Amino acid sequence: MHTLECLMTTLIPLVIIMDPLGNLPFFLLFTERNTPSERRRTAAIASLTACIILVFFGITGDFVLRFFGIGLPAFQLGGGFIFFMYALQMLRLIPGGLKTTSEEEEEGMSKENVALVPLATPLLAGPGAITAVLVWQQTPGKPVDTALLVGVIMIACLIVYVVFHFGGSISRVMGVGGIRVVTRLMGLLLAVIAVEFMVSGFQQIR
Repeated sequence: MHTLECLMTTLIPLVIIMDPLGNLPFFLLFTERNTPSERRRTAAIASLTACIILVFFGITGDFVLRFFGIGLPAFQLGGGFIFFMYALQMLRLIPGGLKTTSEEEEEGMSKENVALVPLATPLLAGPGAITAVLVWQQTPGKPVDTALLVGVIMIACLIVYVVFHFGGSISRVMGVGGIRVVTRLMGLLLAVIAVEFMVSGFQQIR
């Protein structure tokens, strides 16, 4: 029961942070000239690459923090701030462009292979997702087991692949308005997660 609870309390925030529905319009835009098979291949490469990046940080997170001499409370506060900014963007309270710049988006439309950049990173495995993985691994008293964390990352990336794979159908059924409503609901949840991260960081400083 504890394992299932831990799985859900890490999987749901990670999926929200990776935001497959919010990134779906970018995927469709970047691959609009591709054939269905090429789109599926792009979705697979982007999801797999994002998975590899996050698993790398999930396994080596302790070394990364110690190498740079970064304390976990500082990382939680910084990560919480990043999450909160993402949440405000998802809620449409501030302009977009936190994960990608307009130049990166224009380059993505002109590139033949957009799976690695900007899809895999920074859209999927961006600063927010990497921060979340590092913090979960290092949380004092209740760190997430490495094997469980790797499993969560793999499931999250599989969900991203499924959303991208059926992106055309999802976009037609939900429409732009439906996607925006769901994205805003996810943004509200992410804002709560962000506050929790920052509160935890402040509690450890005292």
